[in-house]
Amino acid sequence: MSFREGQNSLEVLQEIVSRYLDIESVCLILHEATLNWGQRYDTNNKIISHLDESLIQETPLQQKIFLRQDFLKLKLEDLKATRHQVWSFTSRLKMKDGSAMHLPVMNFHPLNGVTKKNILYFIHLIEPNNEGVLVNSGRYYHYYGDFLLSEKHWLQFNARFLMPKILVSPRYIGHRLQDGYSTLRLTVDDKYKTTIPTVIQIINNSSSAS
Repeated sequence: MSFREGQNSLEVLQEIVSRYLDIESVCLILHEATLNWGQRYDTNNKIISHLDESLIQETPLQQKIFLRQDFLKLKLEDLKATRHQVWSFTSRLKMKDGSAMHLPVMNFHPLNGVTKKNILYFIHLIEPNNEGVLVNSGRYYHYYGDFLLSEKHWLQFNARFLMPKILVSPRYIGHRLQDGYSTLRLTVDDKYKTTIPTVIQIINNSSSAS
């Protein structure tokens, strides 16, 4: 199996995890699907009036640890949730030697005027030799890299996406740094997150810079 357009995010993750025999387990979390802080408070006056709420860190409703062989058999329909709840992948992987590695993933919230081509160009700038996929999440884009990162390199990876200021919400990365892992949504709800994330472009050395 290889990456293909139209794959859902779970299938992308399974493709990547299948390549690394030293992965022991993968963690998924269940959480509320609602309007986020930035959507609720979309003007400077509203933001200033609700600065305290910006520090609220969401606690997962449930966490599931899957051994590698069980994760590779998982189907989207196996991930049950009630209304306005969704399952997300967490980037931090437990390895068989007891260490932790991360899958490089990113949730793009680009400013007006930023195109898919701009996003692909920047991915190529920071990861010119690594393959991956770009996923349509419904509103914006998700990125999955087909390689692993140490804890140190995961921090550097996130920092680089902050530097242009126009590609990624700093709140997303702030929450991820506080949790110690990145998250991307896998499932849908019927109001806020209605699109199953699916691959729209394969990223390789030739396509990612075009």
